[in-house]
Amino acid sequence: MARVLHILFLISLVLLGVLGSVYARESSNYVIVIEIKGNIDYGTVELVKEGIERAESVNGILVMMLDTPGGLVDAAQDIISLIRTSEVPVIGYVYPPGKGAWSAGTFILLATHIAAMAPGTVIGSMQPIIYNPVTGGYEFVNESKILNPIIEQATTLARDRGRNVSIARRFVTENLNLDAEEAYRYHIIEYVALSLDDLLEKINGVSVRLDNGEEVVIRTDNAVIDYYTGSPRSQLIHIMSDPILNGILSTIGIMIVLFSIISGHYIATPIGIMLILLSLIGAGFNANLVSLALILIGSLALAVELFVTPGFGVLGFSGIIMIALGIALMPYFTPGWLISPEYQRSLFWTGVAFGITMGFITGIIVYKVLKARRKPPMLKADMAGAIGRSIDKLEPGKEGYVFVEGEYWRARSLEVIEPNEKIIVVGKEGPVLIVRKYIEERTKA
Repeated sequence: MARVLHILFLISLVLLGVLGSVYARESSNYVIVIEIKGNIDYGTVELVKEGIERAESVNGILVMMLDTPGGLVDAAQDIISLIRTSEVPVIGYVYPPGKGAWSAGTFILLATHIAAMAPGTVIGSMQPIIYNPVTGGYEFVNESKILNPIIEQATTLARDRGRNVSIARRFVTENLNLDAEEAYRYHIIEYVALSLDDLLEKINGVSVRLDNGEEVVIRTDNAVIDYYTGSPRSQLIHIMSDPILNGILSTIGIMIVLFSIISGHYIATPIGIMLILLSLIGAGFNANLVSLALILIGSLALAVELFVTPGFGVLGFSGIIMIALGIALMPYFTPGWLISPEYQRSLFWTGVAFGITMGFITGIIVYKVLKARRKPPMLKADMAGAIGRSIDKLEPGKEGYVFVEGEYWRARSLEVIEPNEKIIVVGKEGPVLIVRKYIEERTKA
């Protein structure tokens, strides 16, 4: 009886293996290609996230073409996490010849389901450094609390992908560098490919096991290649992540806010807040919260300019810029969500067009206002008997503004007049009107 059960168990295992191979999911022939060039930062994280979502929406594959000296460790780990949770195969390809994917670039390559290099490319040098963006100098990090987690993660990635664990370790501990042929010989990569077409031809029909345990057979015959450059959100985050630009924005923003508070002229405060918020993106702050804050503060600044302060100037202009930047930083959803990519692109360009149009109108208004202010005041000789209303509270010995015959005038009164009360002009001293409260009985007498 025990032997019969044992035989049945073996048969079931064989059947499960056969069924698993039969029902392995095949990818479509859609290939999403993204290029990771320059420093790896939080903008790169957004680009990879969008690329994976785009590939998942069409059941395709994602090819990351790597040409990078490295970048932020935190950003690289975020990208590794995205690859680990991806529902489609992610292929890393170091390209073009003569370039490389060092440090964080190698870290990301180890995480990909298939790793490939072009002839003449180099990977390695994964020991973390502390970089000074001002001087361009750097120093190696030898602290075990920082090194050991990176070593462990690199060796774990190599082990999970069936690659050479000892070489992955030496990338960190010895700053080992390998060219394409060496990396292939030491089994750190699976393919050496002359071009993207060559790579797609070589991986056609290859089976990949995702981290969720699912088997996917890659199909790239008659491939439809989509070169994806990223949304305006990812591009803006990439620009803001530059350490030099990031430092300049935060410094200027803090100085503007401090000087505005000290001087009591708060009109430039929104500009300072905007620069500080943009600098937070480069420091890894949640871009969704920054987008929301920019739209809210920009709308508030625009409302204050339109309904509280007279005219239209710096406050309104900065509000328009903040709203436009907030729209640009809005998250982009892939197909399958309620908002289609076409609608999202339309929304973004609508926001940009709105910002440019309002900026142009603001420039014209500011120009006209400045031009009007340069003109000498046009004083009427006799204003006595003209009726208007008070803008400010008028008190004896204190000047304020009144609105008479469609114009704003400085005025003085010998009695207390509350704002928005009806007034009558009784005299004029230069550009200053002498007014009093308008009472019907006085005029009838």
